[in-house]
Amino acid sequence: MTRWRDLWLNEGFATYAEWLWAEHTGQGTADSAFKRLYANAADPMWAYPPGAARADDLFGAAVYNRGAMTLHALRREIGDDKFFPLIRAWTDAHRYGNVTTQEFIALAERISGKNLKGLFDAWLFQPRRPAPLAGP
Repeated sequence: MTRWRDLWLNEGFATYAEWLWAEHTGQGTADSAFKRLYANAADPMWAYPPGAARADDLFGAAVYNRGAMTLHALRREIGDDKFFPLIRAWTDAHRYGNVTTQEFIALAERISGKNLKGLFDAWLFQPRRPAPLAGP
């Protein structure tokens, strides 16, 4: 990460990788982890957007859980056929480097061919619980 407000790029990705591993090994799906966290409307993470993280937020739930939820919302929005190549391209391009949220958003939009600013705004920058994901 380049700045503290980009912390979700480390910790949200790490949490989402755990969800994907659980999915891969048949121990639950990323969607079920997402839905379990989303169901708690009173969770304080909704009041704190992970895209506004500061140094003292290193272990904050919003950075980990809401960061992972952002990735799952993105996956649902663009589909697995775009999401997994995006993740591969992102890690290949930035292995050993510093990154920003804006760089990730730009790559996600380029690979998906979609304007994703509303999705990222809702999940990373707004101090409230985003609308439920569409679909199953």
